[in-house]
Order: sequence, then C-alpha cells, then structure tokens
Amino acid sequence: MGLPDSAIDTGKKFLGMNTYTDELIPNCGSCFIISGTHERTKEMGFYASCKKTGKLELVGPYKSYFEALKVLVATKGCDSCTFNKAELKAAYLPFLNEKIKEEIASTYGIGHPPSVIMSPLQLFVETRNYLNINFKAKFGIDLFKPLTDDLVAGFDLAKPCVDQRDFALKIQALAGLIDRIDESELKKRIKNKDGLKNGSINALERFLNENFPEYPKNIIFNLRHLLTLRSKIYPTHASTPEVIIALNGFRIGNYPLKDWDKGVSKILDLCSTSLYDLLTLIQQ
Repeated sequence: MGLPDSAIDTGKKFLGMNTYTDELIPNCGSCFIISGTHERTKEMGFYASCKKTGKLELVGPYKSYFEALKVLVATKGCDSCTFNKAELKAAYLPFLNEKIKEEIASTYGIGHPPSVIMSPLQLFVETRNYLNINFKAKFGIDLFKPLTDDLVAGFDLAKPCVDQRDFALKIQALAGLIDRIDESELKKRIKNKDGLKNGSINALERFLNENFPEYPKNIIFNLRHLLTLRSKIYPTHASTPEVIIALNGFRIGNYPLKDWDKGVSKILDLCSTSLYDLLTLIQQ
C-alpha cells in the first residue's frame, strides 16, 4: 500500500499496524493514519484515528491513504487539530479529492470516468457518514440508525433510472436512508415537546430550533420535500400540488421528466447540501 511524500512514520504500532502523521495536518499530535492488517478483523487497508479523544477510533478500512486522511479532514477530529478551522478544510478537501482520483486512475486506467469519484450518490453517502460520526461525537448518538438494508438502498440508487417507476423507486430508497434518523433518541434531547408531531424530520427540526436557532432552513426544506415525494409521487398522485411544490423545491419544473437520471442527481445534490450544512453547523 503506497504512501505519499507527506506521510510521516511515527515508528509506533497500534493494534499491530504502522501509524503515520501527515505534514499537512499541523499542530496536532493525536490524529493518525494507520496502515496494515487489523489484528482482530484481519482486514487490510488504511484507517483514520484520533487517539486523544476517541472521536474517530479506527474508522476504516479505506483502500487508500488519502481516503483515510480525508476522514480526518472532513470530520472534526480532536480539539487541537488545525483542521477544526473551516477555511482549511475548504482548501484541503478538493486537494484530497484530486489525489483520490489520481489513485483510482492509476488502478483502473487514465480513462476511468471521473464521475465514479464524487458522483452525486457517493457524495451523499460520504456526507451522511461524516455527519453521523460528528453527530455522535457532539451529542452522543448516531443521527442515522444503521440498518442492514442500507446497502440495498445504495445499490438501488446506483442503478440506471429510465422511467417513472425507476424514479419512484429511487426516491423511496433515498427517503428511506434519510428516514433512518433516530427519532426516539432525538426526542430525548428535546426540552420542549409541546405540539411536536411524530416524524423524524419534525423531531430534527425541533432539535435544530432548540440547539441552533439560526440554522439554514434548507436543511429541513429539502429533506421534508423528499419525504413528501416518497409518499405521493407514484403511481397516482404525481400531479398533486404537494408533489409539484416538492419537485419545484428540487429545481425540477416539469413532470414526467425528460431525463430521469438527471432528476435523481438534482435531488441527491440538494439532499447532500442539506446534510453538509448540518455537518458544518455541528462542527462550529
């Protein structure tokens, strides 16, 4: 497994694996990239770890060094880490994305489609994962409950979308991943439950109102529209006012769509934006 020039071998072992710091993560002696075969799981790869606080304890394995390093950058890490500064994250993440592209190109060939790297689906999955890690670090719970059929939903979203039925199935799969929000745990952390209606998005909205009163409203706006589409778009309600409003919220003006895949990409992009804005909010 190759290492970049910026990797610095600490000379120490962790669970039988080599540990590295990186010259691009200054002023932090607690964030590490770990390389090797995990002595318990026997999985080979790169891991991201923050030993000081345990917020990122053995995240991985990742196939490449830069993928693991990206986890340390995209998540908050420990309090001493310089990458808590949002402007440094914003500057460094594009660099890491380019490095990951280069690694895939060297593995699969120069002509490998760049869309494989940061496709709308991959962006959504990565952002959701990073948000879960950071949410647990700050509030003690996973925002999204992990379920065994998450992988099935991911496969469904990756399939081509050629007609209205495919579009509806993808909306159902995507909404299912959002509706994994742990409503019961969120409610335990809400002080004022007066008038709170059932539903994961309602619980998240009340939680944000109490903890981040100035939060970007698009966070809830996009996610609520997604769940509206799930319940009403297929097969008989595609032209109802609720569906039209929800589609317009995703910048989709006409239905049925001329390009179903493009419509799914728009929805994925805006849902990823909602999750990223929430991630940024809780990292402050």
